Amino acid sequence: MVDFASLPIPVVPYSPTCGRDVGLAMATLGELIERVSRDFLAAPHRLDFHQIMLVTKGTGRYSVDSGPFPCRPGTLVWTRPNQVVQSFPRPHMDAEIIMFTEAFPLRMSARTGMLDDVLRASHWQLSHHELRSFRRVVDLLHVEFQRPDDGRGEEVLKHLLAVALLRIDQMCRLRHKDTAAPALSDKNDELFLRFRRELDRSFHSTRLVEDYAAALNCSPRALSRACRAVADTSAKDLIDARVALEARRLLAHTDLPISAIARQLGFSEATNFGKFFTRRVSMSPGAFRQSEKARKQP
Repeated sequence: MVDFASLPIPVVPYSPTCGRDVGLAMATLGELIERVSRDFLAAPHRLDFHQIMLVTKGTGRYSVDSGPFPCRPGTLVWTRPNQVVQSFPRPHMDAEIIMFTEAFPLRMSARTGMLDDVLRASHWQLSHHELRSFRRVVDLLHVEFQRPDDGRGEEVLKHLLAVALLRIDQMCRLRHKDTAAPALSDKNDELFLRFRRELDRSFHSTRLVEDYAAALNCSPRALSRACRAVADTSAKDLIDARVALEARRLLAHTDLPISAIARQLGFSEATNFGKFFTRRVSMSPGAFRQSEKARKQP
């Protein structure tokens, strides 16, 4: 079995070169480009930290886990650790960038914590109101990051980062305000977090909600209720999304035959895998692989 984490895709460590020696750093895209070549940014690579980027001017393209999208002023991008990213900024594109380690943020509820899950959305185009609201928080973060530390600076940064993450959560909830979701509870939070850990362990071997419920010692209905409450979707959709993500990664970054990828992901027949992948990604595995090869060509 090919382990995605072991693939020869460069991993960028968290190593801020300016500001405080804490788990959060800020920079502009222009400053990063001065230190990292455009060729490196355009090639597939991974970060071992979180990066939130708010485009302030210019245009370009970005890709997260083989999902390309355009960037323009007001585009907000959240790259999570170990996601495969590529960046194609045009000459005059710039952005405010917040980088932070997995351990830096304050502890939040499972629903808010779900924002940093690789199965969730990675980019948004902010409205004028959303941009103005989020930009105020970014400006406060920047001022505090530049301020000489008086002994309380790290705690202030943690709380301001929490405000930024809560703003993103609020934006996502308002955009889906017509979606009915069960009420949040500590019980749903805890069950959902256990499910996500179990899903990362077991998605190669089963796609059945009943199997995950049995592993978690709960009923399928209770598991689905927790997923609806926290992630606003079904347990089955999350399972299939995790399998599809791994399939995209293996198709894009390995030369494994499609039949071998199908077996690795628990499909007994390549044709069944092809139907599953086409339903989730809207193209066949072979067409997806060809599109990725074409996109990587200079």
